[in-house]
Amino acid sequence: MKIGLIGAENSHARHFCNAIITHYIYGADDPAECKKLCEEFDLEECGSEEELIAKSGAVVVTYRKGSEHYEPVMKALRAGKPVFNDKPFACSLSEAQEIAALALEKNVPLTGGTSLKGLPGLPAIRESIGPGSTVVISFAADPASPYDGYWFYGMHAAELCLVLCGEDFIDIQAFNNKGVVVSHVAYPDKLCMLVTAPQSGELKISVTNGGQTTCYALPLHYQDVGPAEFLEMARAGTPPRAYSHYTRAVDLVGRIVESAGL
Repeated sequence: MKIGLIGAENSHARHFCNAIITHYIYGADDPAECKKLCEEFDLEECGSEEELIAKSGAVVVTYRKGSEHYEPVMKALRAGKPVFNDKPFACSLSEAQEIAALALEKNVPLTGGTSLKGLPGLPAIRESIGPGSTVVISFAADPASPYDGYWFYGMHAAELCLVLCGEDFIDIQAFNNKGVVVSHVAYPDKLCMLVTAPQSGELKISVTNGGQTTCYALPLHYQDVGPAEFLEMARAGTPPRAYSHYTRAVDLVGRIVESAGL
């Protein structure tokens, strides 16, 4: 199966080229980096998203701005091509819902979002979380990012919240303290707090149960996780998770942005 890559500026474009054999690229977002990738990985540069989608058997959309994902993802799904829609999956709930609905309607498998949700240390942490737990996730995000602000990196923490605590959150309250965003994500029986700062370079998670807290520092060995999941999905024709994960993650970030006035 020939893989096409839409977007060159994002470092994830290089991750995909390193992890799996990629054949085509459309990189108008960064022509210089597109040229480098073509030379290093022997890619064929396409002149449009449509040309790449037509030539490819499966498509990766990795523009840095999530607000630019909707159109190419929808084009690829309408063409019947399996899609990896990189993070942020979307920057509006309505667009995320339309993407998920079209994938279901066309029966075309779709995956994407942050690759951090596939880190091997997460299942053990998830097992330690139960009724009454308080979970804190600390990672990077910059509300002033030129790439759609908080959406660009805030999606990492949001998806990790859903992976660890579930999709059934009931309330979100958040505030911004000079770029440090603190979000309280309330569940019927637990609380998850997301603490993000522009300068954070590590992923730290803590779980408190009955007055006892356990802290975790997770190595960020994620570069191959998304590409491997995408390739397996494209081969098997089965998405790795329910699409509600993505729509709820976009809903969560949107509520954080609204609550904190970002």
